[in-house]
Amino acid sequence: MEAPERSPKRVSLTDQAYEIIRRRIVLCELEPGHTFTEAELSDQMAMSKTPIREALLRLQVERMVQAIPRRGYTVTPIHVSDINDIFDYRVIIEGACAELAATQASEDDVAKLAALAERSSEEFDSIEGSDIDSVTEQSLLNNVFHESVAIAARNARLHRAAVGAIREYDRFFFLEWSAPSVYPESHSDHREIAARIAARDPQGARRAMISHIENARASLLAAVTNATASGAGELLRLR
Repeated sequence: MEAPERSPKRVSLTDQAYEIIRRRIVLCELEPGHTFTEAELSDQMAMSKTPIREALLRLQVERMVQAIPRRGYTVTPIHVSDINDIFDYRVIIEGACAELAATQASEDDVAKLAALAERSSEEFDSIEGSDIDSVTEQSLLNNVFHESVAIAARNARLHRAAVGAIREYDRFFFLEWSAPSVYPESHSDHREIAARIAARDPQGARRAMISHIENARASLLAAVTNATASGAGELLRLR
């Protein structure tokens, strides 16, 4: 007797609301500093207030929104100092993940990382301008690659820390892409990280990961400079 087919897992309204609101914040459709209410989102999203309220609680934990008593919520501003804070953190956490992955990764992990590195490089080369769908796909691939390195390190605490840092970086990823002129013509950082892990070279893997993160830091700071020079710097708060 054949086992009955499992029906696809239903996505809760709270999860739907969370993903929609988070995406709008990441894409700056809800800009940093923008103030809004549950009622406004309820009307815009044609959804009741309860799942929206629950989604906003999750986004408060992620520091993407802040509750304002008797006024609603505001999208958490992006401070320039946040950029260096998160990159310093990523250097420590993800550098350690790459170093451990070089000794702990299984052969399946190594193969997966090589495939992801190749795919992300191909996607990078095919992106035209700032097409939002292409940039979104690149962001997802980037996150999957970095989390896969953390998984390959076989350390649950490092994995959790890395996932937190990766997701917090989402807001910066799209700002970084506003300065494509600072990017190299081809993207080879992921390939180098994957190659050092495959070679079982812990220090080389750590250096490759740190170099990749520092390249991203330089690109993002260039984007901030460009935004400030062009008058779009109101999306950022300097301190």
